[in-house]
Amino acid sequence: MKIDLTPVLNGEVKELPFTFTENVPAEVAEIRFKGLDMTVGGKLTVNGKVRDISGYFELDVAASLPCVTHCARCGRQMSVSCGCDLHLIASKDAEHSEDEGYIVYSDRQIDIDGPVYEELSISFPSKPLCREDCRGLCPVCGADLNEGGCEHIKNEEKDTL
Repeated sequence: MKIDLTPVLNGEVKELPFTFTENVPAEVAEIRFKGLDMTVGGKLTVNGKVRDISGYFELDVAASLPCVTHCARCGRQMSVSCGCDLHLIASKDAEHSEDEGYIVYSDRQIDIDGPVYEELSISFPSKPLCREDCRGLCPVCGADLNEGGCEHIKNEEKDTL
């Protein structure tokens, strides 16, 4: 996802909105989301704007990616929307390349692929739930407690009364 800065650099506009909707390349999904119990479930949507701030560019970015994963309690497959917001400063000067929140641009373009995919991968929920009150599985027999009880849980509830 490359943002062409030409209108801003030529003084035509002070603020440049952008929108991208695209498929996540398979190699990016493999690298960025490996180890997460999730698969990409649709197209990545990225919206934002770039503002000129005296030789630097300020970017506000919002990204959203539909994903398919499993509930951390009951194991059911579920869809979630993984999203993130980023605030970045783009500089032509490579001395900022290691600074948090800075990216370097060249050839009148800002490439936001890396920061967006990195932020999405760390914003994925560590324990996604199919619903907030998910009861999970019986630790003895593995029955899905959302679909009713099992004898183990019923006996345990009687013991606590």
